Amino acid sequence: SNERFKYINEASSDVIWDTNLITNQTYVGNRFTKLFGHKISTNEGLFSETEWSNLVHPEDRVALINELDDTLINPNKKKWLGKYRFLKADGQYANIRDKAYVVRDHTGKATRLIGAMTDVTHETKLTDKLRQSEEKFKGAFEYSSVGIGLVDKNGFWFDSNKKLCSILGYTKTELQSLTFIDLTHPDDLERDAAHHKKLDENKKSFFQMEKRYIHKSKKIVWANLLASSVKDGDGNILYYLAQIIDITEKKRIEEQNAILLEENNRNRILQLNEAKNLYRLLADNTVDLVCLHSLDGMFEYVSPSVKQLLGFEQEALIGLHPLDFAHPDDLARLQNNILEFRARAQEKAVQGRFKTASGSYIWLETIPILVKENGVPVRIQTSTRDITLRREAEETIKSNLANEIKLNELRTNLVSTISHEFRTPMTTIRASTELIEMYLEGQKINHATKINKHTSTITCEIDRIIDLMNAVLTISKEDSGKTKYNPTAFDLKMMCTTLLEKYYNDNDDTRKITTTIADDTFPVFADRHLMEYAIFNLLNNAFKYSPETTNVHLNLFYKEGKIRVEIIDSGIGIPAKEQSKLFNTFFRASNTNGIQGTGLGLYIVKTFTEKNGGSVSIESTLNKGTKVILTFPKHE
Repeated sequence: SNERFKYINEASSDVIWDTNLITNQTYVGNRFTKLFGHKISTNEGLFSETEWSNLVHPEDRVALINELDDTLINPNKKKWLGKYRFLKADGQYANIRDKAYVVRDHTGKATRLIGAMTDVTHETKLTDKLRQSEEKFKGAFEYSSVGIGLVDKNGFWFDSNKKLCSILGYTKTELQSLTFIDLTHPDDLERDAAHHKKLDENKKSFFQMEKRYIHKSKKIVWANLLASSVKDGDGNILYYLAQIIDITEKKRIEEQNAILLEENNRNRILQLNEAKNLYRLLADNTVDLVCLHSLDGMFEYVSPSVKQLLGFEQEALIGLHPLDFAHPDDLARLQNNILEFRARAQEKAVQGRFKTASGSYIWLETIPILVKENGVPVRIQTSTRDITLRREAEETIKSNLANEIKLNELRTNLVSTISHEFRTPMTTIRASTELIEMYLEGQKINHATKINKHTSTITCEIDRIIDLMNAVLTISKEDSGKTKYNPTAFDLKMMCTTLLEKYYNDNDDTRKITTTIADDTFPVFADRHLMEYAIFNLLNNAFKYSPETTNVHLNLFYKEGKIRVEIIDSGIGIPAKEQSKLFNTFFRASNTNGIQGTGLGLYIVKTFTEKNGGSVSIESTLNKGTKVILTFPKHE
């Protein structure tokens, strides 16, 4: 018997189970494990009643047991049907439909239950989705802003939404006794019927038309109708779906606009005639040459100013083309300009040399305009003036500019050469000075202290000269446009941290740079090298002009959506009247006497900061300190 049960269980897509009501043990086959993932803990697929009931969802357990008990104690019941949620091994619940047959002894007492568990999870989900879909459709149908009606094959409105009832003035019940023919304006019946015929003959699946409906109050309602057929699986029409939008107000406005358009056209003709007369009056009296051309460019009208400009009579140019007078060297370019104007109709000035009546050539600038009537091009109007003097001035400027560029290049090359040539002897002198200091170490030489003092002075002055040469070379490269600018995206916080660790952490100076950084990241898109140069220069200035006992502070935070860098010292400060000149080349404040500097550092900082899309400003109080503020846009 058990063998037969195993075969039946394996052959079925359901889980076949057999419960002995005497021993309260349930037998299931391997199909149970395949469907639900539970490994059977006892031999031969046996489950205790407790094990089985613990797998039923707690919310379903009591009701399920009560239903089963009611079936078992009633001797007349032979079948039991239950629906519940059953726990699978993966922790999910399956929806189960369970059917069982009750086996009873000769007294009517139930001794066995033989049943089949069917997993209906997928079916339940589909049913829920279908119900939700129907509810959504009902909601969309009833509360749509479009009038929607369902029409049967006999033409009666068997269902309609609130919007449709509002458009036509009838209640839903009243519409059910009417056909769409009853509500259609007689003048639109023929068109409507022709469209419906094509729907019935499957020549189209929908149609759209503007038509008139008769409102319950007998007024006319203009509507935009979209009608489609709804079919069964065999392609037979079940009913028609009509979607109606009230366009009565739109049609009223269109009729008013048509009247206004007709009136406007009459006015435009009058205005056009007046404009033509006014155009002639202006053209005949203007200094510039005003012409009308056919679309192929031939002269149709030439203003009297042509006599003064080119020396020709007006009538002499009628029927000719402007290119007939073009300089041979400009002819091909002017032809291309004309082709481009015809293709794009752009009012772009064209320059060229044209022959005068005396045979000489002058430079003319012409602006073409496409003249349209009712949106259609009909001719070309041009306005021309003599620019010979302007062209000569431009050529002079170009020549001077070329000379200026050459002088700038010469200056840059000269500065670069001098800087490189000075660097070699300066390096040699510095090395010699260091060697002298090394030779003096441990030697008993008279005036050794004075010698060391002078060698230190030589070293400092050489460093100052090299700094000055480097600054001048940097400015020269920037002025000549040779400064490399390679922007990349990077984190300004990481750059500042690296800069401080590299140059200031192991500094012999007892002073430190303290920091306040508000956020995790500060993304910028800039040239990292130029950014490092600017911040490094400002930090060095802060130390240079501060007492030896005070620290320098660096703030990094966001303000009004922008990244803000503040470098603050407690130094000598800057006189208020001199602060506006700080970013000029070679300018140094009046209170910096005795402190080395070139007067170029802040100019370079400002230049590099603006090159990176930022700005720089200074807040300073004399003898209290200075705050330098750099602002940069955040890189998204």
